Amino acid sequence: MRLLIAEKPSVARDIAAVIGGCKKEKISGCLCWKNDEYVISNALGHLVRLAEPQEYDEKYAKWNLSDLPILPGKFKLLPIADNKAQLSALASLMKLPEVDSLVCATDAGREGELIFRLIYHFAGCKKPFSRLWISSMTDESIRAGLSNLLDGADKDNLFQSGITRAKIDWLIGMNLSRLYSVYYNANYSVGRVQTATVNMIVGRDREIKNFVRKPFFKVFLDNGAEWFDGEIDSFSEKKFAETVKTECENKLIYVISADTKRKTENRPQLFSLTSLQMEANDKHGFSAARTLLAAQSLYEKKLLTYPRTDSSYITEDMPQSVTQVVCGLAFFDEKRVNKLKSQGLNFDKRVVDNSKVTDHHALLPTNIVCSEKLAELTDDETKVIELVINRLFAALDQPYVFDETRYVFECEKHTFKLTSRTSVSLGWREFEPFAEQEKVSYKQGNSFIARNLQIKDCETSPPKKFTESSLLSAMENIDKRLGDKEMRRFVKERGLGTPATRASVIEQIIKRGYVERKSKILASTAKGEQMIDSVLDAVKNAEMTAEMEKLLADIESGAGNPDFALDETIKLVKSCIEREKNITHENRTENAEQCEILGKCPRCGGEVYEGAKNFYCVNFSKKTCIFSVFKDDYFFKSKKKSVTKTVMKALLTDGKAQVKGFYSEAKDKKYDAVVAFKDRTDQNGKPKVGFELQF
Repeated sequence: MRLLIAEKPSVARDIAAVIGGCKKEKISGCLCWKNDEYVISNALGHLVRLAEPQEYDEKYAKWNLSDLPILPGKFKLLPIADNKAQLSALASLMKLPEVDSLVCATDAGREGELIFRLIYHFAGCKKPFSRLWISSMTDESIRAGLSNLLDGADKDNLFQSGITRAKIDWLIGMNLSRLYSVYYNANYSVGRVQTATVNMIVGRDREIKNFVRKPFFKVFLDNGAEWFDGEIDSFSEKKFAETVKTECENKLIYVISADTKRKTENRPQLFSLTSLQMEANDKHGFSAARTLLAAQSLYEKKLLTYPRTDSSYITEDMPQSVTQVVCGLAFFDEKRVNKLKSQGLNFDKRVVDNSKVTDHHALLPTNIVCSEKLAELTDDETKVIELVINRLFAALDQPYVFDETRYVFECEKHTFKLTSRTSVSLGWREFEPFAEQEKVSYKQGNSFIARNLQIKDCETSPPKKFTESSLLSAMENIDKRLGDKEMRRFVKERGLGTPATRASVIEQIIKRGYVERKSKILASTAKGEQMIDSVLDAVKNAEMTAEMEKLLADIESGAGNPDFALDETIKLVKSCIEREKNITHENRTENAEQCEILGKCPRCGGEVYEGAKNFYCVNFSKKTCIFSVFKDDYFFKSKKKSVTKTVMKALLTDGKAQVKGFYSEAKDKKYDAVVAFKDRTDQNGKPKVGFELQF
């Protein structure tokens, strides 16, 4: 019997339905679907994590520079507390005598592979396993995948890339967050991708802040033609523009040339996850995380193919199935589908390219999309699926063809230029809104009187602030910011982070206070600027992340060595630590005791300090006191708040604190309250610090 483990309950249920003959039951405390051949269950996303430093040695609960670098000889795996019961149940299923093999059916990507393998290794399972590798959750796709299961070993390199990524991020995050937090008496979280992302936003905001606007002036004829002289098309002083106007006003203008060329504007490509997130941000103001959430839900509802893809192409064996999908979308836009069918779907190299598809093809609607299913979707899901459908139509249409005429006019030895477009064949533009130019027609040798010349006062503009869309584009096209040509060539199609992680990176830097979201705009905060000013270039520049991505890609392809990647990371961490120790900084502290004392511990009277993730008593690491409060304590988190330093100081000083903006899910409204400490016990019956409301 095979044990099939999916990533989520809904996926396990759908796979069980395709397999057929499965009864729902509980085995070893785990909800399963079972028939004579399969036991089908699921994870709940990640169930296993890498242990934190203090879980190797309690001395690491206190952040001391003398302990750095922290380098686990062997990384420990521990359960994620909230999902411990599910992990235990899956481990029990793996040990059942009747289970002789497993099927990994988590999402077909690096993180999905990591989720299954960590559960498998934590449980100490040695039984053989196969891999279900599909890009769509339709019954047809599931059935085909089950008939063509891969050997589990086929994805060993993918797992090695995933676990190495986790270890690299641990080594950088755990060591450098402590290094800079202690040195600068601040709560800094340093990460391989997030710090480089914050650095881009800080850099852009500083460019804007320091930008000096300069005036310039343009001269236009009443037909829109603008003055130019070679490469120059404006004046730095208005008096020169006024001279041109005076000399040309009411004078005869000659058409010196009228050159017409036929041109095409190619249609947009199919969506990758990143380009979908950019489009959803531009058109609907969606955050990247919001778009991914909707796309993932559509995938689980079988209406969308696998969303976490970095490709904008399909493979050579797909045109027939994609044609069927398009034909099935006549209910959505009959006129557009009929047009595509009559002219033929355009499956050229802009759409079909095997070399541009690795694990997953471009995002596509599936063949079960229908009006009844669309009617059941949420507003976000509807907007996302409509974007994907319309992009499919556009990508398979013909290019937009137009005649472009470039005119040059002359008047009193001054020249003016004008470009005009005339549509020949609208192609994909027929259904996409765009501004057509007013038709202009002149012939060489024509002449007319210049009247109503205009001078336009202009000024140079600073770069635009990042929106989520433009930030995603910058992350995807990080090669344009690299000086190293070889590295630039490598990361050209990889970028900063991955399509699957960019949304979470943006949410992390906002949550940690480095960046704030103002409508569509992402702006750096004072904390973000301070953090960027504190860390070394080697940590915050994109080159380091690009180098790490190269190492991970080499591992995934089989050309790289995980041990080498970890050794390179350790060298980087050690280098940062040594270089910081040799630099004189203001506001440095040498250990946690030199950080700000927030108050006296209510249990033992010891001094209470702020850590990166918690507030703790100085005696906590000595096992003589249990006082430790996480900033994302569940009591606060359930009310959409966190424990701040201000709140903690009040609690330690007065025994209670006023908190504004608690959220009540039951009443769907915010309220203010007074909180106080209350002794509680954890799930193992051990005492812990808790809270209670005192209205």
